[in-house]
Amino acid sequence: MALNSFVRRARAALALGLVGGAIAMAAGAAPAAAGLGLACPSATSTPFSAWKDYANYAFAPDGGFESGGSGWSLSGGARAVSGNETYFVHSSADKTSVSLPKGASATSPGMCISLLSSKMRFLTRGDSGSSVKVQVIYRGLLSSVLGIFDGGTISSGGSWKPSPAIGMLGGTLPLFTTSVSFRFTAVGGNAAIDDVYLDPMKSS
Repeated sequence: MALNSFVRRARAALALGLVGGAIAMAAGAAPAAAGLGLACPSATSTPFSAWKDYANYAFAPDGGFESGGSGWSLSGGARAVSGNETYFVHSSADKTSVSLPKGASATSPGMCISLLSSKMRFLTRGDSGSSVKVQVIYRGLLSSVLGIFDGGTISSGGSWKPSPAIGMLGGTLPLFTTSVSFRFTAVGGNAAIDDVYLDPMKSS
């Protein structure tokens, strides 16, 4: 009887291990769920080709703020203002950007993300000595925060310019990630951002 009980427990443990491994592999290999109302735009444009970045990018939800930052969380005085970035990367018809007073933040809506997602980019400008701190926020079910990755602090002083490509955990995802969003915070002075893009499939 004791031997039979041991065998049953061993089989149960093995089954649980296999199920857990399958779940982990599925969560790691598949894109974040698109069935939760998340924005999953196609990466079909090369907005940074003028700077010799020929990767295909997807535009973030209201990434140019032409709808006033619809779906974005704006705090500390951050707001959509008249005045587009001067390269008109997204569209020559765009007219808006987001102003970030020192200490203010703008957090994007959630987007789908792939196991191979590697980078995001945006355009910025600001006061002399100002920068934009970028954080990549990985969320699970019910928008629970699974992890926050420091994307670095990007100099924004002077005229409009593209950010460097901001890496994202080396192309890996926290287990059970369902979406990713980006938080931009002005440090050292007033700044502005515009035209936020994600390379969701590590195209180059």
